[in-house]
Amino acid sequence: MLFTKEYEIKYYEQNVNGDLKESALLNFLQDIATLSAESLGFGPSFVFANNYAWVVLKYHIELFAPLRNLSSIVIKTEPRGIAKLYAYRDFELYTKDGQCIGKAVSTWVLIDICTRKLLNTQKILADFMAPYQKRETDLVYEKIDSPDELMYQEVFDVRFDDIDVNRHANNSNYIVWALETLPVDFRLKHSPKTIDIKYKKEIGLNARVLSEAQQILTDSNVQTLHVIKDEQNSQELTSLKICLLYTSPSPRDRG
Repeated sequence: MLFTKEYEIKYYEQNVNGDLKESALLNFLQDIATLSAESLGFGPSFVFANNYAWVVLKYHIELFAPLRNLSSIVIKTEPRGIAKLYAYRDFELYTKDGQCIGKAVSTWVLIDICTRKLLNTQKILADFMAPYQKRETDLVYEKIDSPDELMYQEVFDVRFDDIDVNRHANNSNYIVWALETLPVDFRLKHSPKTIDIKYKKEIGLNARVLSEAQQILTDSNVQTLHVIKDEQNSQELTSLKICLLYTSPSPRDRG
């Protein structure tokens, strides 16, 4: 059930430091999850035929080193099982030489594409996936606190290009909206070590989102807390917690 794919990293998928963009990484995870599901019989062909859609609820990502100056990245994924409304999927990230550089866990749900209501994933996928069983080596989702001191905020329009086939803003947009609120100098000198994302509500075209962030210093790293809201009604759409390590900026960006 392990599915593997090597992704060539294009120049436009790297930031100014040569790091793989966080949004590009999420797109890779989403893509390989789709390919894996399709190979096992519960991917796009199955869900579209039944007016279902896969929606990711949570990610916890751990990176063992900055994803810098990579020509490609090898990703392995496997579905971990189902429990009531939820389906679980794990990922491992490797260099093309076989060095493990990261891991991730994720939680998914099936929704009715017309009503947008949650479906009984366990019942629908009973013939495809076994019940979820926890392993001692499993990564653990971290609690995401809301910012209690507003340090940065910015408003973004939801564009036509932000909307995917499920008729809502694609999940990779939220980390862009979150990180874009942070100062450029800070981003040049820091790379994510862990990323936790919890998606709460979807948003569609012609809306505006308010991105709020707080920066917290700890003994070992820097944390940023983020909340993405619907600007019109202040409903929380997504929350994020990112732990970052100091990394030297690219030589071309050193003053």
